[in-house]
Parts: sequence; structure tokens; C-alpha cells
Amino acid sequence: MLNLLQFDGSLDAAKALAGAGKADLALVDGPTLTAGCRAQLFARIDWSGLGRERFLGQAATDCGAGAFLSATVLAWDQTKLHATPSWSDFWDVARFPGRRGLQKAARRNLEFALLADGVSQADIYRTLRSAAGIDRAFRKLDQLKPYIEWWDQPGQPAQFLASGKVLMTTAPSATLPSGTKSHLGLQWTGCLDEVTSWAVLHAAPHLRGAMALIRIASDAARQAEFAKATDLGPSTGTGFSLLPEAARGLNPSAPAHLQSCTAIDEAFWLDSGDKLEARFSAWLSK
Repeated sequence: MLNLLQFDGSLDAAKALAGAGKADLALVDGPTLTAGCRAQLFARIDWSGLGRERFLGQAATDCGAGAFLSATVLAWDQTKLHATPSWSDFWDVARFPGRRGLQKAARRNLEFALLADGVSQADIYRTLRSAAGIDRAFRKLDQLKPYIEWWDQPGQPAQFLASGKVLMTTAPSATLPSGTKSHLGLQWTGCLDEVTSWAVLHAAPHLRGAMALIRIASDAARQAEFAKATDLGPSTGTGFSLLPEAARGLNPSAPAHLQSCTAIDEAFWLDSGDKLEARFSAWLSK
């Protein structure tokens, strides 16, 4: 019987289960996939039977086959702000008074702060790989700190907007109400996207079965049905092409959104994340 890993966020726990031969396949986020691949916890994906060319670029890696794509966007209340705001507008509380919602973490906030400070999307991680660039991002966060409502649960941004607590907020796009009755606007330019992936454990006792399950999960029709139910992005272009026209504009895998977003650099956050999150926590407590 094929065993799916009940992953609790601990790479050590995953190693213990894999070492005991109790898991075949795991559904993991980007940081875990990157760390697990480096540690050789996950096997190399056999792309010959999956059709690597069907997958979005960031969804096809050495150790991971994308299950779905998610994106963090700028969301705002269109009844209070009629024009589409940019990230610099998000920071401009003089021109656009009101509180702002940000996730209580360094990850993503440092990227958005640099975009607001004029750094191009292509240069975000080059900038963050220097001490001066990190200082620049924190200085930009300093400017907004008195006006921030912090969120730490995916559903909170929509609640903040609905209650009028914030004028604008960062938010996972899939958690925001959509459709003609929604008063929320989504700004995709400068958004950050990331992939949740299937990974096969290096010592999987049922390797062929694990790969077969990935093939089944990657079927275009199944991906489209999952996307319709969740508003998450299919990891294959064929899956996206099967979405109804009305659902495509708000899906992270739309070609226009993929071009407008920046893929989170998981290697950067694996190497620097602990240090930056510790600095963020210290900054938050001041």
C-alpha cells in the first residue's frame, strides 16, 4: 500500500519516517522541497513518464513535481480606492490614508518592501543577498510600521478588508472572495508566487506507485477541477487551459499573472531565512 507522508513541517520528522520506510510520497512547500533535496531525503523525479514540458517552469524541479501554484498579491477595497494601487502606493499613507495588512513574517515582506522602494522585480534577490539590501528593506518597513495590521492566518486579510480595518493588504489570492459581487481588487504586478510539490522519498518502498500517483494527480482534467474548487493554480499549462474563461483571470497560473509575478527564491530563504526571521522578530518587538 502506498503511504503518503503526513508532514508536520519538521524535516527531522520526515527523515525519521523515511528512514523507517514508512513513507513513499510527500506533499511539501518550497522550503521543505529545497531542504529535502539538498539533504537527499527526496529522490530525483523521473520526468520521462511525466512530461516535464507540460509543467510550468517553477513547478518542474529535480526533486519535485508541482501539485499547485499559489500567489500572494496586493488586495484593496475598491469602494474606497478606485484606481489600481502599486507597491509604492501601498507604502504611501499620505496620499492613501488607512491601515495596511502584512503577514507577520520576514518572508515576502522584505521582497514587497524593496519593490515599494523602487527595486525591480528582477533584482529583488540580488539586492537581498547583500547586507545593504537587507538594511534597505528593513528601513522601508520602518516607514510603514505604525500603520500595519499584522496577519498570521490566510483568511485574515479578507476579514480585515471586509471589516474596514485596512485599506490595502497582502493576501493569498486563493483566500479572497471573487466574482462580480466582490468589492475587492487584486493587483498581480509584483506579486510573489510559489509551488507546493509532490516529492518522492529517497527510500520509498513503493517508488513506482509513488510516481504513478503523481501522474494521476498531474492529469489536466483533475488539475482543472482542483483549481476550480480552490482557486489555486494548476501546475501544468494544459490544466490551466481547461479552466472556464470566468475563472482564468483570478488564477495564479494565468500566463499574464506568471509574467507579472516573481517566483520566491527558495534557495535564498533556505540559506538566509532563519537569520532574517530572527531579525524581523527583533525588529517587530521594538
